[in-house]
Amino acid sequence: MIQALYEDDDFLIIDKPAGLAVQPGEGVRVSVLDAVERDFGFRPYLVHRLDKETAGCLLVARSPRAASELSALMGGRGAVKTYRAVVAGRPDPAEGAFRGDVRVKGEAVSAETRYRTVATDGRLALVEAVLGTGRTHQIRQHFAQAGHPIVGDDRHGDFKLNKALAKELGAKRLFLYAASLYLPLRPPVEARASLPPHFAAFFERWGLGGDA
Repeated sequence: MIQALYEDDDFLIIDKPAGLAVQPGEGVRVSVLDAVERDFGFRPYLVHRLDKETAGCLLVARSPRAASELSALMGGRGAVKTYRAVVAGRPDPAEGAFRGDVRVKGEAVSAETRYRTVATDGRLALVEAVLGTGRTHQIRQHFAQAGHPIVGDDRHGDFKLNKALAKELGAKRLFLYAASLYLPLRPPVEARASLPPHFAAFFERWGLGGDA
């Protein structure tokens, strides 16, 4: 069953597991839309999306009206979407922002990702990233461009490193999840996702980051 992090008459924030596609498509047996309908009794309206392999906070609406209002909120500066990821190397500086273009459907578009390093052993780092814009694969592209690709990223990542870490530390999934979501409503709503199981297992093997 999908875990609810927050719900009211207008929307639901779920803790999406890694490996669950947000919407139906080729090769998708069960999507978030199906799972929410099964577990909560309504067919949801998508407000934003997460990649199939990205776990964590996902907001869905109960009506077209709520979806429209929440989409505007998510697209503005009020909502705060915070992610955590394990990346290669040690970001320098330890805290800052990426403001370079990313590729979306073959076109270069401006994007902003603010980040801070939570823990590092020099070889790998646990980082926190906050979206200034909401471009497709923005976090994955920005960290890859900076020379710190996300562990397990099979599109923008370091394939040689991914293979080595899969063998050494069992890192076989994408190490990115939507850790929290803040909505500036009245009263404000803040949801925090649980640590995904593959993160927890990895932290035990890595010996760093689990208590951060």
